[in-house]
Amino acid sequence: CGRSRSCFACVEMSKPGDPRLCDIIRPGTDGNVVLLGYPIDEGVRRNGGRVGSAHGPACVREFLRTTGTLINPEHNIDLSTLRVTDGGDAAPSGNPHQETAIAGLADLVAGVLRQGGIPFSFGGGNDQSFGSYLGWRRAFPSSMTVSPVNFLTSERIATINIDAHLDVRPLLAGGLAHSGSPFRQMLDDPSFTGTYAVFAAQGSQCSADHARYITDRGGEIVWLSHIRSNPGGAQAAFTSLLAKLSPAVDDIFFSFDIDSVCGADAPGVSCSSATGLSAQEALDMCMLAGAHPKVRLCDLSELNPLIERYRTGKLAAQMLYYFLLGLARRPRF
Repeated sequence: CGRSRSCFACVEMSKPGDPRLCDIIRPGTDGNVVLLGYPIDEGVRRNGGRVGSAHGPACVREFLRTTGTLINPEHNIDLSTLRVTDGGDAAPSGNPHQETAIAGLADLVAGVLRQGGIPFSFGGGNDQSFGSYLGWRRAFPSSMTVSPVNFLTSERIATINIDAHLDVRPLLAGGLAHSGSPFRQMLDDPSFTGTYAVFAAQGSQCSADHARYITDRGGEIVWLSHIRSNPGGAQAAFTSLLAKLSPAVDDIFFSFDIDSVCGADAPGVSCSSATGLSAQEALDMCMLAGAHPKVRLCDLSELNPLIERYRTGKLAAQMLYYFLLGLARRPRF
């Protein structure tokens, strides 16, 4: 159709009698949910990870063409009432300029939020999460400081990072951000109002200093071992975390690093692990997040189709689908 692959515009329509999610995705930024791409892995390179996640957005869009029935008979959910649009990418695919892409993503996220939509960005390196946070902060300014970049907001946000890692590493020399620093940048932001929680973190991959950095700032870490000891498993532990954090905040930022899923289920990531969440647990949590009325923005990070494309790419597309299944259960939709 002549359009760029950075926007979900050319879809192969589903077969007769079997409508699919792809049938309702349209280009634009006016949806109930707006897909945004972050095709950047410069932050992964800076952090010493395996590059290739710059191809993540194109991979997810490819699998969205065949993923997910529009009317799900198992859960009795009809997605045809939702408006799902694709707002394109924060930067041209392959452009290594991370700082420009972060600023572009923040602008896109802010625009979607101001229109009442839920931005769902997928990448790309986990450094995109700071761009998502900046977009939220810019969308609800109560006042502005001397710098036009720094907005202050009276809103409070709970950021839940589903991740094997804590992602609060310091910036590199010269103040360079990377895939391991997005939530330190958020927590160090003078205008940050809210709390930070990491879910499914693995102690073998997390510095004790970084763990103290989070808890000293009132944050919370739900270790993978604690999830495994919960009789209700990941679903019950995540439900409990949502219930604990939501009363004190206005909005929830649901951030999912797919490397929190065990390598057997999601091998195509920048930094895989032999243990972690199962694919089914990831899908269940996405549905829970979609159904929660305070979840206002989401991102999915670190899909690396150069490592493995089919299994992990399809899982990433299914995670978005399950988020939409949850969203369709909200009263306003």
